[in-house]
Amino acid sequence: MDFTRSSLKLFASNVGRTTIRFLGIAVFARALGASEMGMFFLFQALLGMIAIPADFGFRGAIEKRISEGRDQSTYLTSALAVKLVPMALVVGLILLFQDAINGYIGAEFAVFLAVAIVIQDVSRLSTIVLRGELRVGETAILRVTRWVVWFGVSGLLVSQGMGVEALIYGLLAGLSVMLVWGWYRVSIPLGRVSLEHAKSLFEYGRWGVISRVGWYFYSWMDVAIIGLLMTQADVGAYEIAWRVTLVVMLLSRSIATTLFPQASRWDAEEAYERIEDMIRKTITPSMALVIPSFFLTLVYAREILGLVFGPEYTVAWLVLIVLMGEKLLQSVHTILGRSLQAVDRPDLAAYATVASITVNLVLNVVLILEFGIVGAALATASSFVLNTVLHAYFLSQFVTIEFPWLEIGWLTAAAAVMAGVVHAIGVVVPIDTLPRLLGIIVVGVVVYALLTLANSSMRRKFVAEMQSLARGVAE
Repeated sequence: MDFTRSSLKLFASNVGRTTIRFLGIAVFARALGASEMGMFFLFQALLGMIAIPADFGFRGAIEKRISEGRDQSTYLTSALAVKLVPMALVVGLILLFQDAINGYIGAEFAVFLAVAIVIQDVSRLSTIVLRGELRVGETAILRVTRWVVWFGVSGLLVSQGMGVEALIYGLLAGLSVMLVWGWYRVSIPLGRVSLEHAKSLFEYGRWGVISRVGWYFYSWMDVAIIGLLMTQADVGAYEIAWRVTLVVMLLSRSIATTLFPQASRWDAEEAYERIEDMIRKTITPSMALVIPSFFLTLVYAREILGLVFGPEYTVAWLVLIVLMGEKLLQSVHTILGRSLQAVDRPDLAAYATVASITVNLVLNVVLILEFGIVGAALATASSFVLNTVLHAYFLSQFVTIEFPWLEIGWLTAAAAVMAGVVHAIGVVVPIDTLPRLLGIIVVGVVVYALLTLANSSMRRKFVAEMQSLARGVAE
């Protein structure tokens, strides 16, 4: 597997799907309003929560075991057989407590939730298998297609006067296309069910499920608690700010996704020096988009929310700044977290997750009651500081982590100068329309890129990566 080619291919996919999703959220936020968008976000929050017991950590275990290159058919078949039990239990519980679920969301969507969890779990499993086969780049088109279908179906239904249920129909349609196409591309045939292999998956998955719980807490717990303690409009405003910050993580997540199966293979071969070298080389590009985005947000947080989504979302401007600052840590955590799991220590990742979950839960309740949606952002950021530090400590027990301080320092200085330039322009030319906002962002990107490439070391690294990509495309 060509690491650079796969990472950039996945990055291109992430740019495509995130652009489509971001555009869809912006359009639907204006058409439906904060309250109805809040219902959709609460539906997604519950979908994320119930996906954890429905999967029970098996997706991560499947990727790990298949990427090791041994008994792939047996592992896949055993996982499918075992997953039927928690899936059936979760669907049954949803139907049993559908009245409470409908009341929490604000509409009768419990049945849709039961259907969505089945389609989502099976469709995601196909991409996990492809990644385990070291065919990470081939999952790119699947991820884009899902959100193209979502945007198209939802947009059509909204234009016909349908409300928030249009977004849910679109979500189900996108997942269904991903399910069919994904399993069509999987090359591993079904084999026999093995109790021994199922036990191996469970041993890995029982720790992986804790990490999945941690990811849910990080992604959705703040929204879930806001839904309990505040209004659906508050949920909508907070989640819009959160979605903006996800855009800057595209490259980081692409790199981490590509890193895991390759590092897992090297772990099986005990090639730890290669893992160390990969970690060192991937930290800088992982932070390359996040650093300038944070500085740009410091200057234009209100304008980004108000001009793109609508005036009612500007209440979350400080939330946007806090969450964008938190993404600085997450860009490093994505590399460290996936590396720790790749060296077959999901138990240590689970310990770090449990600690951060505890902090997250307590701080969310306390700080939301005190500071509202800003408190939720502070709670999430604080818990992720602890999570990142613990992952770095545990991973350092197995491999040497070399942090590229000089390169990160140069990127930070370039971003700070960029922020000064765009602020000065904003003083002279008020940023009060969407075209002007997009224009100032383009100016910031150009200034940051020129300053970054002014460093000879950064320039050589960029040229080397582009040459590697060109060779991969030529092949």
